[in-house]
Amino acid sequence: MSEGADDDRGLFPRNVGEQLAAERARQQLELSDVAARTRIPLRHLEAIESGEREGLPALPYSAGFVKSYATMLGLDGQALSRAFRDEVGDAQRAHFEPEAYEPVDPNRIPSRLLAMIALGVALLLGMAYLLLRFEGDSSDLARLAADTVQDNRPIPARPAAPAPVPAGPVAPTGPISVTATEDVWIKISERDSAMTYFMDVLVAGQSFTLPDNAVDPILRTGRPQSLKVLIGTTELPPVGKPDQLVRFYSLKRDVLVSIVMEAAAAAADPANATDGNVADTPDLPEAFRSTPSGSDPVGDRIGSVEPAPDAGRRREP
Repeated sequence: MSEGADDDRGLFPRNVGEQLAAERARQQLELSDVAARTRIPLRHLEAIESGEREGLPALPYSAGFVKSYATMLGLDGQALSRAFRDEVGDAQRAHFEPEAYEPVDPNRIPSRLLAMIALGVALLLGMAYLLLRFEGDSSDLARLAADTVQDNRPIPARPAAPAPVPAGPVAPTGPISVTATEDVWIKISERDSAMTYFMDVLVAGQSFTLPDNAVDPILRTGRPQSLKVLIGTTELPPVGKPDQLVRFYSLKRDVLVSIVMEAAAAAADPANATDGNVADTPDLPEAFRSTPSGSDPVGDRIGSVEPAPDAGRRREP
């Protein structure tokens, strides 16, 4: 009975290893010859033929050995390699033993009291975080106060703004000019030299502008009411009283500016106001004062100036 079974196994190999061993025996080859030709270790060839999977390397390498072995014998190496893989897979599935389920150790499960304590600690930490965040946000506190508490306190009155301090008078600027309101004879010259800038009848409506290089110019006229002295567009007070001879009316810029500033101060404080006539100012030297026409000894010594014959103008000293 056993001999028949062995013959059947020789005629019909059951696995890949037996098929390779049968073909090798038919070709009368030793395993050493196969190892020399394929360079497969002899022990691996013996494990393949005997079906001992433990002595073989990993499945990819073992399947490669089978393919090389079968090809050397003239068999279909690709088919036998796939068959070898199937055999190894079936053997692994047949010997698979699932791991038994091990229940959890009851001693490792936390008690209900411990779980409640942990939950309470978590709640306390959450409330502390929210409280700190709420206190740090001033805008939220302000909105909360505005929504809950109404402030009925009266609004304090704002202090009144101080009254603006009036600005002082501004010194005039611009060229110095003499303008005639009616035909009048005038002389404009330097005080301490023979330099004369203008000496003639100034027709009504005309003006004479003093040159910028004038040092200490003075004005002489017998009809001061017919003249206007200006610094730029600022008109000065009258040169003198009507029909009184003015001999040395200073046209120096500093003197004229001081006259304008004093007039502005007098307008702001009428208690200290004067008549504004520089020729009659007591503090000025005698040479700056006006003298009634016809009683000027200096004019008598200087002589008279004859106006233009066709002007019909009065003679001036």
